[in-house]
Amino acid sequence: MDIAVIAGTPVDTRMGVELIKSKGAEAIGFPVSRTPEEQTAFQVGSLTAREAAVGGIFDEIQARGLERALVYCNSLSATVDAHALAGERGLRVWTPMDVYGEIALQYRRVGVLAANCQGVAGVERAMINACPGGLVLGTANLALVQGVETGTPPEELVEKCGLDHLLRFFEQNGAEAVVLGCTHFPYVKEALQRRTGLPVLDPAERLAELVLAV
Repeated sequence: MDIAVIAGTPVDTRMGVELIKSKGAEAIGFPVSRTPEEQTAFQVGSLTAREAAVGGIFDEIQARGLERALVYCNSLSATVDAHALAGERGLRVWTPMDVYGEIALQYRRVGVLAANCQGVAGVERAMINACPGGLVLGTANLALVQGVETGTPPEELVEKCGLDHLLRFFEQNGAEAVVLGCTHFPYVKEALQRRTGLPVLDPAERLAELVLAV
């Protein structure tokens, strides 16, 4: 059975499709927007419009006979109740937010790097709901997403976006781990890990396990 992958732009949609295919399953992509800027504007705009757009994609998924969907976008997951919209249509859906609660039970104080502040808020909500005593050091940088989209080499992108300084900030504030709060950011995971002794956590692998376990 194919998995439907819904994401913010064609780039992270492709990354989600590739993730599922790397696990031996097939996937079909459904991007919501054309660019990171358009997706951010969409997320801070009308809730009614967001629900209509994502609901329409779920309708298309259902019409194609698919039963499972992966929302491979943190900030979109934070601004739309994908579980409710999918449930109304008899579909099963997973989002990165389903993984952040698990991470919160392992690490009480984390640094989160997201694409925009909608993503940070969603990750913080998921983590604090799972572990009320936890602490989230949240940051967002859409320029990093833009660099991933244009194919800037990871090492160059980390330097350009000042992520060395961000890692020092997380370390100095007692973070136990760095959490990638955007599905674009596995692109720079290895470059980040070379610059810090903190574990850099990517929820994508666990997310794929959840989707394919059914």
